[in-house]
Amino acid sequence: MNARYAMLTFAGAALSLATPVSAQTYSNLFVFGDSLVDAGNAQAGRAASGGADPAPAAAGYYQGRFSNGYNFADYLSIAMGKGPTVANAYGGLNFSVGGAKSAEVAGDASPSFADQVTTFGLSGKMFDSNSLVLLTFGGNDVRDELAKLGTIAGYTPNLTPAVSAFNAGLSSLYAAGARNFVVTGLPDIGQIPAVTDFGSAGLSAAGTSLSFGLNNIFKQVIGGFDATPGVNATFYDLFAAQQAIYADPTAFGLTAPLNTTTACLRTTAAPACNGYVYFDTIHPTTQLHAAIASGIVSQLGIAAVPEPATWTMLLTGFALTAGALRYRRRRTVVALAA
Repeated sequence: MNARYAMLTFAGAALSLATPVSAQTYSNLFVFGDSLVDAGNAQAGRAASGGADPAPAAAGYYQGRFSNGYNFADYLSIAMGKGPTVANAYGGLNFSVGGAKSAEVAGDASPSFADQVTTFGLSGKMFDSNSLVLLTFGGNDVRDELAKLGTIAGYTPNLTPAVSAFNAGLSSLYAAGARNFVVTGLPDIGQIPAVTDFGSAGLSAAGTSLSFGLNNIFKQVIGGFDATPGVNATFYDLFAAQQAIYADPTAFGLTAPLNTTTACLRTTAAPACNGYVYFDTIHPTTQLHAAIASGIVSQLGIAAVPEPATWTMLLTGFALTAGALRYRRRRTVVALAA
Protein backbone atom coordinates (compact mmCIF):
# COMPACT_ATOMS: atom_id res chain seq x y z
CA MET A 1 0.00 0.00 0.00
CA ASN A 2 1.58 3.33 -1.02
CA ALA A 3 1.74 6.31 1.36
CA ARG A 4 -0.97 8.37 -0.34
CA TYR A 5 -3.42 5.44 -0.44
CA ALA A 6 -2.74 4.72 3.23
CA MET A 7 -3.41 8.35 4.18
CA LEU A 8 -6.66 8.45 2.22
CA THR A 9 -7.80 5.12 3.66
CA PHE A 10 -7.15 6.22 7.23
CA ALA A 11 -8.74 9.63 6.61
CA GLY A 12 -11.83 8.01 5.11
CA ALA A 13 -12.12 5.67 8.07
CA ALA A 14 -11.90 8.59 10.51
CA LEU A 15 -14.61 10.50 8.68
CA SER A 16 -16.92 7.52 8.31
CA LEU A 17 -16.62 6.62 11.99
CA ALA A 18 -17.08 10.19 13.19
CA THR A 19 -19.92 11.31 10.91
CA PRO A 20 -23.31 10.13 12.21
CA VAL A 21 -26.23 9.36 9.93
CA SER A 22 -27.97 12.67 9.31
CA ALA A 23 -31.58 13.06 10.34
CA GLN A 24 -31.78 16.35 8.44
CA THR A 25 -29.79 16.85 5.25
CA TYR A 26 -28.72 20.20 3.83
CA SER A 27 -26.83 20.61 0.58
CA ASN A 28 -24.56 23.42 1.77
CA LEU A 29 -24.13 26.14 4.39
CA PHE A 30 -24.13 29.87 3.67
CA VAL A 31 -22.97 32.16 6.48
CA PHE A 32 -23.69 35.86 7.03
CA GLY A 33 -22.64 37.65 10.18
CA ASP A 34 -19.89 39.15 12.28
CA SER A 35 -16.59 38.08 13.82
CA LEU A 36 -18.16 35.18 15.72
CA VAL A 37 -18.49 33.32 12.41
CA ASP A 38 -15.94 35.04 10.13
CA ALA A 39 -13.64 32.54 8.40
CA GLY A 40 -11.09 35.05 7.15
CA ASN A 41 -12.93 37.76 5.20
CA ALA A 42 -11.90 40.57 7.57
CA GLN A 43 -8.30 39.42 7.44
CA ALA A 44 -8.33 39.21 3.64
CA GLY A 45 -9.93 42.64 3.38
CA ARG A 46 -7.33 44.24 5.63
CA ALA A 47 -4.52 42.59 3.69
CA ALA A 48 -5.91 43.90 0.41
CA SER A 49 -6.13 47.45 1.76
CA GLY A 50 -2.77 47.38 3.50
CA GLY A 51 -4.32 47.49 6.97
CA ALA A 52 -3.22 45.72 10.12
CA ASP A 53 -4.12 42.04 10.45
CA PRO A 54 -7.15 41.81 12.79
CA ALA A 55 -6.50 38.13 13.56
CA PRO A 56 -2.73 37.54 13.46
CA ALA A 57 -1.58 33.94 13.64
CA ALA A 58 1.46 35.05 15.63
CA ALA A 59 -0.88 36.12 18.44
CA GLY A 60 -2.67 32.75 18.45
CA TYR A 61 -5.58 33.43 16.10
CA TYR A 62 -6.45 30.50 13.85
CA GLN A 63 -6.63 30.75 10.07
CA GLY A 64 -8.31 34.16 10.00
CA ARG A 65 -10.85 33.26 12.69
CA PHE A 66 -11.31 35.45 15.75
CA SER A 67 -10.53 32.56 18.06
CA ASN A 68 -7.85 29.97 18.81
CA GLY A 69 -9.52 27.44 16.50
CA TYR A 70 -12.63 26.88 14.42
CA ASN A 71 -15.79 28.84 15.23
CA PHE A 72 -19.32 27.49 15.58
CA ALA A 73 -20.11 28.05 11.89
CA ASP A 74 -17.16 25.80 11.07
CA TYR A 75 -18.24 23.14 13.54
CA LEU A 76 -21.80 23.24 12.19
CA SER A 77 -20.48 22.83 8.64
CA ILE A 78 -18.28 19.94 9.77
CA ALA A 79 -21.28 18.25 11.40
CA MET A 80 -23.06 18.58 8.04
CA GLY A 81 -20.18 16.69 6.45
CA LYS A 82 -18.96 19.73 4.50
CA GLY A 83 -15.72 20.54 6.28
CA PRO A 84 -14.92 23.94 7.84
CA THR A 85 -16.45 26.98 6.18
CA VAL A 86 -14.46 28.88 3.56
CA ALA A 87 -14.47 32.67 3.40
CA ASN A 88 -16.04 34.27 0.35
CA ALA A 89 -12.70 36.03 -0.17
CA TYR A 90 -11.30 32.60 -1.04
CA GLY A 91 -14.25 31.43 -3.11
CA GLY A 92 -16.36 29.97 -0.30
CA LEU A 93 -19.89 30.44 1.03
CA ASN A 94 -19.04 32.30 4.24
CA PHE A 95 -19.81 36.01 3.70
CA SER A 96 -19.47 37.10 7.34
CA VAL A 97 -16.96 39.80 8.25
CA GLY A 98 -15.49 40.73 11.61
CA GLY A 99 -16.92 44.01 12.88
CA ALA A 100 -20.14 43.73 10.88
CA LYS A 101 -23.38 45.15 12.22
CA SER A 102 -26.93 44.39 11.23
CA ALA A 103 -27.57 48.11 10.75
CA GLU A 104 -26.06 50.18 7.96
CA VAL A 105 -23.79 52.79 9.59
CA ALA A 106 -22.32 55.59 7.48
CA GLY A 107 -18.54 55.41 7.35
CA ASP A 108 -18.37 51.95 8.92
CA ALA A 109 -15.40 49.97 7.58
CA SER A 110 -17.07 46.58 8.03
CA PRO A 111 -19.89 45.54 5.66
CA SER A 112 -23.37 45.47 7.18
CA PHE A 113 -25.93 42.70 6.70
CA ALA A 114 -27.19 44.50 3.58
CA ASP A 115 -23.64 44.85 2.25
CA GLN A 116 -23.01 41.13 2.73
CA VAL A 117 -26.22 40.29 0.88
CA THR A 118 -25.05 42.54 -1.96
CA THR A 119 -21.68 40.77 -2.01
CA PHE A 120 -23.51 37.45 -2.19
CA GLY A 121 -25.55 38.70 -5.15
CA LEU A 122 -22.42 39.75 -7.00
CA SER A 123 -20.63 36.48 -6.26
CA GLY A 124 -22.69 34.44 -8.71
CA LYS A 125 -23.42 31.87 -6.02
CA MET A 126 -27.00 30.66 -5.61
CA PHE A 127 -29.16 29.00 -2.97
CA ASP A 128 -30.91 25.75 -3.73
CA SER A 129 -33.97 24.40 -1.94
CA ASN A 130 -31.81 22.53 0.58
CA SER A 131 -29.29 25.28 1.34
CA LEU A 132 -29.00 26.25 5.01
CA VAL A 133 -28.34 29.90 5.87
CA LEU A 134 -26.70 30.77 9.21
CA LEU A 135 -27.16 34.34 10.46
CA THR A 136 -25.26 35.84 13.40
CA PHE A 137 -25.71 39.58 13.92
CA GLY A 138 -26.37 42.03 16.73
CA GLY A 139 -23.32 41.96 18.98
CA ASN A 140 -21.61 44.89 17.29
CA ASP A 141 -24.86 46.84 17.14
CA VAL A 142 -25.08 46.56 20.93
CA ARG A 143 -21.40 47.46 21.36
CA ASP A 144 -21.93 50.54 19.21
CA GLU A 145 -24.84 51.66 21.38
CA LEU A 146 -22.80 51.05 24.55
CA ALA A 147 -19.99 53.22 23.18
CA LYS A 148 -22.46 56.06 22.59
CA LEU A 149 -24.00 55.53 26.01
CA GLY A 150 -20.58 55.91 27.61
CA THR A 151 -19.57 59.03 25.69
CA ILE A 152 -22.75 61.01 24.91
CA ALA A 153 -24.48 62.61 27.88
CA GLY A 154 -28.14 61.66 28.15
CA TYR A 155 -27.97 59.26 25.20
CA THR A 156 -30.84 56.80 24.80
CA PRO A 157 -29.82 53.55 23.07
CA ASN A 158 -31.65 52.85 19.83
CA LEU A 159 -31.54 49.41 18.23
CA THR A 160 -34.43 50.04 15.83
CA PRO A 161 -32.06 50.42 12.84
CA ALA A 162 -30.53 47.03 13.65
CA VAL A 163 -33.96 45.37 13.75
CA SER A 164 -35.12 47.05 10.55
CA ALA A 165 -31.94 46.04 8.74
CA PHE A 166 -32.28 42.49 10.01
CA ASN A 167 -35.83 42.25 8.65
CA ALA A 168 -34.71 43.68 5.32
CA GLY A 169 -31.80 41.25 5.12
CA LEU A 170 -34.09 38.29 5.74
CA SER A 171 -36.44 39.49 3.01
CA SER A 172 -33.56 39.90 0.57
CA LEU A 173 -32.24 36.41 1.22
CA TYR A 174 -35.75 34.98 0.83
CA ALA A 175 -36.12 36.82 -2.48
CA ALA A 176 -32.81 35.29 -3.56
CA GLY A 177 -34.17 31.80 -2.94
CA ALA A 178 -33.11 30.96 0.62
CA ARG A 179 -35.69 28.91 2.51
CA ASN A 180 -33.83 27.26 5.42
CA PHE A 181 -32.47 29.54 8.13
CA VAL A 182 -30.84 29.25 11.54
CA VAL A 183 -30.39 32.50 13.46
CA THR A 184 -28.26 32.47 16.58
CA GLY A 185 -29.19 35.73 18.21
CA LEU A 186 -26.36 37.29 20.21
CA PRO A 187 -24.49 36.60 23.45
CA ASP A 188 -24.47 38.76 26.57
CA ILE A 189 -22.31 41.69 25.48
CA GLY A 190 -22.44 43.06 29.02
CA GLN A 191 -20.26 40.15 30.15
CA ILE A 192 -17.44 40.29 27.59
CA PRO A 193 -14.08 41.42 29.04
CA ALA A 194 -14.03 44.39 26.63
CA VAL A 195 -16.99 45.74 28.64
CA THR A 196 -16.34 44.39 32.14
CA ASP A 197 -12.74 45.68 32.05
CA PHE A 198 -14.18 49.20 32.40
CA GLY A 199 -15.23 48.25 35.92
CA SER A 200 -18.63 49.88 35.49
CA ALA A 201 -21.53 47.82 36.80
CA GLY A 202 -23.93 50.19 35.07
CA LEU A 203 -22.27 49.75 31.67
CA SER A 204 -22.25 45.96 32.03
CA ALA A 205 -25.91 45.98 33.09
CA ALA A 206 -26.80 48.11 30.07
CA GLY A 207 -24.93 45.71 27.79
CA THR A 208 -26.79 42.76 29.25
CA SER A 209 -30.15 44.51 28.98
CA LEU A 210 -29.60 45.60 25.37
CA SER A 211 -28.36 42.13 24.40
CA PHE A 212 -31.33 40.43 26.03
CA GLY A 213 -33.77 42.83 24.38
CA LEU A 214 -32.34 42.58 20.86
CA ASN A 215 -32.03 38.81 21.22
CA ASN A 216 -35.73 38.53 22.08
CA ILE A 217 -36.74 40.78 19.18
CA PHE A 218 -34.75 38.62 16.77
CA LYS A 219 -36.45 35.58 18.28
CA GLN A 220 -39.89 37.08 17.63
CA VAL A 221 -38.91 38.06 14.10
CA ILE A 222 -37.78 34.53 13.31
CA GLY A 223 -40.91 33.06 14.87
CA GLY A 224 -43.03 35.13 12.51
CA PHE A 225 -40.77 34.49 9.53
CA ASP A 226 -41.02 30.75 10.11
CA ALA A 227 -44.75 30.99 9.41
CA THR A 228 -44.00 32.05 5.82
CA PRO A 229 -45.05 29.22 3.45
CA GLY A 230 -42.05 27.15 2.43
CA VAL A 231 -39.74 28.67 5.05
CA ASN A 232 -38.00 26.69 7.78
CA ALA A 233 -36.53 29.22 10.21
CA THR A 234 -34.94 28.19 13.51
CA PHE A 235 -33.83 30.51 16.31
CA TYR A 236 -30.93 29.30 18.45
CA ASP A 237 -30.90 31.34 21.65
CA LEU A 238 -27.22 32.16 22.08
CA PHE A 239 -27.94 34.36 25.10
CA ALA A 240 -29.67 31.50 26.93
CA ALA A 241 -27.02 29.01 25.79
CA GLN A 242 -24.31 31.19 27.33
CA GLN A 243 -26.13 31.17 30.67
CA ALA A 244 -26.57 27.39 30.52
CA ILE A 245 -22.88 26.84 29.75
CA TYR A 246 -21.85 29.09 32.64
CA ALA A 247 -24.21 27.25 35.01
CA ASP A 248 -22.99 23.74 34.14
CA PRO A 249 -19.91 23.66 31.89
CA THR A 250 -19.37 19.92 32.30
CA ALA A 251 -22.74 19.25 30.67
CA PHE A 252 -21.23 20.74 27.52
CA GLY A 253 -17.96 18.83 27.76
CA LEU A 254 -16.08 21.82 29.19
CA THR A 255 -13.72 22.16 32.12
CA ALA A 256 -15.16 23.38 35.41
CA PRO A 257 -14.85 25.92 36.81
CA LEU A 258 -14.75 28.15 33.73
CA ASN A 259 -12.82 31.39 33.69
CA THR A 260 -15.53 33.76 32.48
CA THR A 261 -13.75 37.07 33.02
CA THR A 262 -10.20 36.89 31.66
CA ALA A 263 -9.11 36.90 28.03
CA CYS A 264 -7.00 33.78 27.54
CA LEU A 265 -4.83 35.67 25.06
CA ARG A 266 -3.46 37.67 27.98
CA THR A 267 -2.29 34.56 29.83
CA THR A 268 0.19 31.72 29.46
CA ALA A 269 -2.76 29.38 28.81
CA ALA A 270 -2.90 30.55 25.18
CA PRO A 271 -3.31 29.18 22.61
CA ALA A 272 -4.87 26.01 24.14
CA CYS A 273 -7.09 28.08 26.49
CA ASN A 274 -8.62 25.10 28.29
CA GLY A 275 -11.08 26.30 30.91
CA TYR A 276 -11.49 29.77 29.40
CA VAL A 277 -14.65 31.26 27.92
CA TYR A 278 -12.93 34.13 26.11
CA PHE A 279 -9.96 33.94 23.78
CA ASP A 280 -9.57 37.71 23.52
CA THR A 281 -11.62 40.46 25.15
CA ILE A 282 -14.57 39.92 22.79
CA HIS A 283 -14.52 36.45 21.26
CA PRO A 284 -15.01 32.95 22.70
CA THR A 285 -12.46 30.16 22.65
CA THR A 286 -12.86 27.38 20.12
CA GLN A 287 -13.98 25.14 22.99
CA LEU A 288 -16.96 27.44 23.58
CA HIS A 289 -17.64 27.54 19.85
CA ALA A 290 -17.76 23.73 19.77
CA ALA A 291 -20.25 23.69 22.66
CA ILE A 292 -22.44 26.26 20.89
CA ALA A 293 -22.30 24.28 17.65
CA SER A 294 -23.39 21.14 19.46
CA GLY A 295 -26.50 22.95 20.61
CA ILE A 296 -27.26 24.22 17.11
CA VAL A 297 -26.71 20.79 15.57
CA SER A 298 -29.02 19.22 18.13
CA GLN A 299 -31.76 21.83 17.67
CA LEU A 300 -31.65 21.53 13.89
CA GLY A 301 -31.86 17.75 14.12
CA ILE A 302 -28.95 17.37 11.72
CA ALA A 303 -27.47 14.44 13.62
CA ALA A 304 -26.61 13.12 17.04
CA VAL A 305 -24.52 15.76 18.80
CA PRO A 306 -20.81 14.84 18.53
CA GLU A 307 -18.76 14.51 21.69
CA PRO A 308 -15.53 16.56 21.91
CA ALA A 309 -13.51 13.48 20.91
CA THR A 310 -15.69 13.10 17.83
CA TRP A 311 -14.98 16.68 16.79
CA THR A 312 -11.28 15.76 17.02
CA MET A 313 -11.80 12.69 14.86
CA LEU A 314 -13.70 14.69 12.26
CA LEU A 315 -10.98 17.33 12.08
CA THR A 316 -8.30 14.64 11.88
CA GLY A 317 -10.11 13.06 8.95
CA PHE A 318 -10.36 16.34 7.06
CA ALA A 319 -6.73 17.19 7.80
CA LEU A 320 -5.50 13.80 6.61
CA THR A 321 -7.58 14.00 3.43
CA ALA A 322 -6.14 17.42 2.67
CA GLY A 323 -2.65 16.13 3.40
CA ALA A 324 -3.10 13.17 1.09
CA LEU A 325 -4.33 15.39 -1.72
CA ARG A 326 -1.39 17.75 -1.26
CA TYR A 327 0.91 14.72 -1.39
CA ARG A 328 -0.75 13.62 -4.62
CA ARG A 329 -0.30 17.05 -6.21
CA ARG A 330 3.35 17.08 -5.17
CA ARG A 331 3.96 13.66 -6.75
CA THR A 332 2.24 14.82 -9.95
CA VAL A 333 4.41 17.92 -10.19
CA VAL A 334 7.57 15.85 -9.71
CA ALA A 335 6.49 13.41 -12.42
CA LEU A 336 5.81 16.23 -14.87
CA ALA A 337 9.13 17.86 -14.08
CA ALA A 338 10.93 14.60 -14.73
